Amino acid sequence: MPLKFRLRGLAETFVEEIRCPCCGHDGGDEGDQGFLTEFTRVTYDGIIVVIQCEPCGHVFVPNGQKLGVINSTKLRSAVEKDSWNTGQPIFLGMEQVRLEVERLNAERGSKIH
Repeated sequence: MPLKFRLRGLAETFVEEIRCPCCGHDGGDEGDQGFLTEFTRVTYDGIIVVIQCEPCGHVFVPNGQKLGVINSTKLRSAVEKDSWNTGQPIFLGMEQVRLEVERLNAERGSKIH
């Protein structure tokens, strides 16, 4: 089941399929059961969906995301305003988000051992 993430008038992202690369969980009949999206990031490139698998805890960026920016000027402004308000860093695009996800998984792994 395809999922759509949208910021009205700014950006939207479509994810065709979600499958955990660690344990193989596929979201069941609905396609999104057992997944959390709290690590999803809004960047200058659009919405980068980041998923956490509830069964195993692995955090990943699903492959094949289709990013769409509706208004790049307003999106850029919203990203900068959010960073200012929250103190969170600005992620420029997919590669920076993937590196952050690797860091999250490494931190989680070091807590287990």
